[in-house]
Amino acid sequence: MRATIRDVAKAAGVSAATVSRALNRPDLVDPETLERVRKAMEEMSYQPSAIARGLSARRSDTLGLIVPGITDFFFNELYKGIDRASQQYGMKVLLYDSEHSRERAFEGFSILSGYQVSGIIFTSKLVTEDYDPILQRVNIPVVLTLTQSAAKTPLTAFRIDEVRAMFDVVAYLVSRGHRQIAMIAGKLWDDRTGELRLEGYREGLRHFGIEYCEARVEFGQYRFDDGYQAMQRLLERIRDVPFTAVCTASDEMALGAIRCLNDHGYRVPDDISVMGFDDLPIARMVTPRLTTVAQPFHEIGEEAVKWLIRAASQPPSPSEIGDYLLPHRLVERESVRSIS
Repeated sequence: MRATIRDVAKAAGVSAATVSRALNRPDLVDPETLERVRKAMEEMSYQPSAIARGLSARRSDTLGLIVPGITDFFFNELYKGIDRASQQYGMKVLLYDSEHSRERAFEGFSILSGYQVSGIIFTSKLVTEDYDPILQRVNIPVVLTLTQSAAKTPLTAFRIDEVRAMFDVVAYLVSRGHRQIAMIAGKLWDDRTGELRLEGYREGLRHFGIEYCEARVEFGQYRFDDGYQAMQRLLERIRDVPFTAVCTASDEMALGAIRCLNDHGYRVPDDISVMGFDDLPIARMVTPRLTTVAQPFHEIGEEAVKWLIRAASQPPSPSEIGDYLLPHRLVERESVRSIS
């Protein structure tokens, strides 16, 4: 197996960032440390990446990451992939929490640019045309994860096919005998993800000849409490608008919905089946274990870092910029039952 910059760092007893400096700015490394790094590279036949060398020579050995909220469960899973790929290139990651605020997100681009990061990963929130001025002002590579762009500035995004994923959820529920299917969707404003997952739900119903019923749809901000409250509203209408299954736009909302059902005397899945979306680690820790859609968070994070590294070394051609869809998969556990 080819040695990585982390392997060299471990052998030399230094950080990956120090190895990166030894490669690109040896004048900043003390001679004794520099000699240890060079000896480790010789012993391991390490071949430094020309891309990484070019990147570090131009800017810092740091990437910026803007997230909507560091307490969001999905963030830990995405960050694992970002951190793993960053370390392979001897890069550090500087995190900025926008706290679900567009104004703070704008501020994040300016602050990270001030630290001379080599590129910025922006996640989850839709990028609209009002981002164009700041994107052009910072003038560094930006890549999106778990979202897409409606801005005029060409941007690359790594995500899944949200429409197809929710269509597959509906198809799975129908295959288990369900036709009265409710949905707890994401908020639609400032959230393209919510729109796409709702679109997938509607396409699924239409494909299987099930009439869309607005009264079977509620909305939330992907959190546990939102799922609980949305389920309460659905239960208030269940006599007039019955349902046997609920698909949700996040695992957190699915867990909130299950708790609400339990509090109101319903059993999952015996009385009502529930499906999540994300496949966070907690999905397999609860009772019943949650049937859900798995997003490849680690792979998305890794691909975003690799794209930034390449883009910072050599600007991508127009044909290389666009949406890259990674495969999702359905994870079957215990929260859905078959009905006749």
